[in-house]
Amino acid sequence: MERIPEQMGYLIMTMDGAVISSGGDLENNEKIADIISKTISTSKSLYVPDEQFQNMSILYQHYHYSVCVSNKKIHVSKIRHDPNTLENDEVKVVTEGS
Repeated sequence: MERIPEQMGYLIMTMDGAVISSGGDLENNEKIADIISKTISTSKSLYVPDEQFQNMSILYQHYHYSVCVSNKKIHVSKIRHDPNTLENDEVKVVTEGS
């Protein structure tokens, strides 16, 4: 996970939220691990038959969290981005003062 461009930190967690591995800004960050774990649990209530959760992005002005589940582990990357550029189908969040 350390090879992702512009990555500021990462977490690898069990499905119940226990941190297996971490680094950078997210090293030993149990608070973020707990929030991500609860967010994934909450998203399960949005279950639609024949569809599976693939990934989730949580966007902030200068970085975002990219979250995916693979091999019964939760992978989280904190990635720096320029708030003025858009890629693919990303939604730009406009706030007061932007």
